[in-house]
Amino acid sequence: MNDLTFLDAVRSSHALLFSYRFFIAVTAFDPLSRFDALLKTLQGYTLIPGKQDFYIFIDHEHAEDKKLLKELLEPNLDECGLEIIVADPQFTGFSLTWSHKQLLTTAVSTKSYDFYVYTENDMYFTEDNFYYWWFWKDKLKVFNLEPGFCRYENLNGRLIPFDNHKKWSLSRTTPNIWGNRGYDVQTYLTPYEDFICFASLGNPYMGMMILDQEMAEKYVGSDSCDPIKSFEVTKFRCWPIADRSSMGLAFENLQDNQEHRRVVPLIKVGNHVEIAKYGLLEHMDTKYSQQMLTDNKILLELSEMFEL
Repeated sequence: MNDLTFLDAVRSSHALLFSYRFFIAVTAFDPLSRFDALLKTLQGYTLIPGKQDFYIFIDHEHAEDKKLLKELLEPNLDECGLEIIVADPQFTGFSLTWSHKQLLTTAVSTKSYDFYVYTENDMYFTEDNFYYWWFWKDKLKVFNLEPGFCRYENLNGRLIPFDNHKKWSLSRTTPNIWGNRGYDVQTYLTPYEDFICFASLGNPYMGMMILDQEMAEKYVGSDSCDPIKSFEVTKFRCWPIADRSSMGLAFENLQDNQEHRRVVPLIKVGNHVEIAKYGLLEHMDTKYSQQMLTDNKILLELSEMFEL
């Protein structure tokens, strides 16, 4: 079987998907400046079966853009809920990414939705991404894991895994990930033929998070949902405040051999392994890859990430 066969099987066997309700919070600083990326981000979710309610949090400095933003978005989000919310002035700069937490907590406590999403305004989450996550979320919970994703940028046709820009060894320690601290990729075999195993990347950051009701209840009551306490949760990784807003349960209740809970699916392609397409998220920008070029770094592509 290949990844498309796997996804087709999920689509055809689960009519229940069409009844699901999605809470989707999006942070958009200066929202009109990158409108195309924001619209594509939202439209990705509209292709997932179910009912989507979007809550777009914009910075207080651009409050005057609220009316026009809604007028531009509404015709493209047929039958979806849409609310544009001007964040309180306390949520300045990168703190804007935390402005949705109170609304999220209320929605979770009242069990108003089936799934809860927070995303940056330039992360393209697709229908296939959801089906993969949905199929595996409960199967992985018993191992204290959750389906994760690897971000990439498309730089002139080259797919660059900028968050995890390393050759990750699947058989020994990958050196010098944080200073001189190395990382051991954990692999988990599956009984399915669609891919060979799950693997834990060194950096589990995704630019978004998706939670079911059970996960969301744990999250809103955890230190990971606190803008200050979450810093201690990331430990030596020292994630900045914007990154910590989408960490979900990645670092909560870890077992002794775990650094985080997120894993990605690996498939065999020729004589190497790489992440299956549904385990990838496109960052609709090239700024990180461009910076690597500016710094004269050799750009590794997704197909070059792993070595045995």
